[in-house]
Amino acid sequence: MLCLACSFLLSCNNDDNDTPTRAVTTSKQHKDIASANKEINSIVENVFGTESSVRSKINSKLKSPECATITSEIIDDIKTVIIDFGDRCELSNGEVISGSIRMTFSLQLDTESKIEIKSTLDKIVYKDITVNGNATTIFSFQNDTGNTKFTTKSDFSFVWKDTLTATSKTNFITESFSGHTNPDTPASLVFYTLVTGNSIAEFSNGDKYTVEITTPLRNENSCEYIVSGVITTKENSATTTLNYGDGECDNIATQTDADGNETTIEL
Repeated sequence: MLCLACSFLLSCNNDDNDTPTRAVTTSKQHKDIASANKEINSIVENVFGTESSVRSKINSKLKSPECATITSEIIDDIKTVIIDFGDRCELSNGEVISGSIRMTFSLQLDTESKIEIKSTLDKIVYKDITVNGNATTIFSFQNDTGNTKFTTKSDFSFVWKDTLTATSKTNFITESFSGHTNPDTPASLVFYTLVTGNSIAEFSNGDKYTVEITTPLRNENSCEYIVSGVITTKENSATTTLNYGDGECDNIATQTDADGNETTIEL
């Protein structure tokens, strides 16, 4: 839940004049990119949460994939972790991944209470899509509030079996807040997260997707759905928005297309 929708986020500075005006033909493939980004970056955050020296400061719900083999080595306070999915590892979303991810990070917070995490994909195949690339994540901790933050920039490439290819760059922030108000409830059980950021994906056929979270996406510990926030997506030249509501826990969102037509969708 911490990284729900995180995979939609990417930094974008490309000239809008290069954007095609025709309708996209790769919507399914773009959803696969978003799914892969979300799962891979969530796995890195979760494994860091279980393997680092600051795990007690991180949301206790984080856990490593049960189907992966995790090995580690420590040299001079630098920890290297290998997440090996083998030939087939079914994730919690039902998708299958293979290959491995290599992570390196310091075991100590720096003077700004931060740790940099470097991750590299090795022969990753997700939903029969070959994924390569690297990501850098900054974990930070606020001593006064207990809030934690993951700031991730990823640069991945995707290759489908039909030779279609795409590049994906993400830039997102997931911040967790304790939200603790009841002294009878453990702080680790009451929290919410806010996700912000933007993204860009470009396909070899010319399709281009840019995504921006214009209102932070809020996730509550007690709800499996995003309870509020707005995502704006541009598919070539057509812009749509997805509004998750005003805080109520439900599976309903409102999508508005380029012509202003609204549709209620179930998540």
